[in-house]
Amino acid sequence: MDTLTHALSGVLAARVTERAGDALTPARRAVLSGVAAAFPDIDYALFVLAPADFLNLHRGPTHSLLLLPLWAALLALPAARLCRVRWRDCVGPCMLGLAMHLAGDLVTVYGTQLFYPLSAHPFALGISFDFNPWVAALVGAGCLALAGRRPRRAAGVALLAVAVAFAGQAVLRRQALAAAEAGSVRALPQPFSPFAWQLLAVEAGRYRTAYWVFPGGAPLAWAELPHPEHEASALVRDAWAQPALAPFRRFAQLPALYRVAQREGETCVWFQDLRYRFPGRLPTFRYGVCRAGSDGGWRPYRLSYFSDAERQPL
Repeated sequence: MDTLTHALSGVLAARVTERAGDALTPARRAVLSGVAAAFPDIDYALFVLAPADFLNLHRGPTHSLLLLPLWAALLALPAARLCRVRWRDCVGPCMLGLAMHLAGDLVTVYGTQLFYPLSAHPFALGISFDFNPWVAALVGAGCLALAGRRPRRAAGVALLAVAVAFAGQAVLRRQALAAAEAGSVRALPQPFSPFAWQLLAVEAGRYRTAYWVFPGGAPLAWAELPHPEHEASALVRDAWAQPALAPFRRFAQLPALYRVAQREGETCVWFQDLRYRFPGRLPTFRYGVCRAGSDGGWRPYRLSYFSDAERQPL
């Protein structure tokens, strides 16, 4: 879920749970919870500081359920001074906002490392794409409705609508899996539409992929792709095994070749994660290695978002 939607969901949760006699005013409590709900995405700074490790560290330390009390306690310290209340009066709204953030990321494909540092496993329900415009619209509308006469009721209705939307996507996911008529298949949500899903089966070193759109009906058109370790090209297999791509190999649950590009005496081999491959759009995560000539050393790069040519060294 995007950071703004996270923050606004924290605002709604604070208004729903407010009580008479709170030390913080409803407005201050909502702002504090909203700031806390946005806080975990501070780890986007790693994208600049450590681009090679960003994929595995994002949604790690700051998104941990185990570390949530620590972050809440630290956020409450400056909040208590600014609002001139007791520290413990700020801890609750901070914990609420942080919990809303974790819940918002849990429904995505990327997931969140709930038990970091004990485990780096990304828990992911996979019923919603990372940016969901429909959920963002519901949350935004709920925040606008807070200006009305019954803000608590408005916030509750908005959060209920979000829960219903996610439940609806879970039902659509089950229908997409049923359309596959196969055993071990994953249904991956697509961006901008809750009705579009990518179906993907892993079979003996290769993938079978197809796209399903509600209500379906037409036979699925399956395509096959090999896992990088089973590519026919020795060049691709060598590039995939490079130590510099170890962070991407840890991240990519469904890795596949994106393309091999040769120009001006340089060869680049690019890989993608099929969780983030969409029809008619550039894949989100594309990492690879390039070398000069046929015997030069490999150097790692990533292709920039929204570009098929601009690259960033790792």
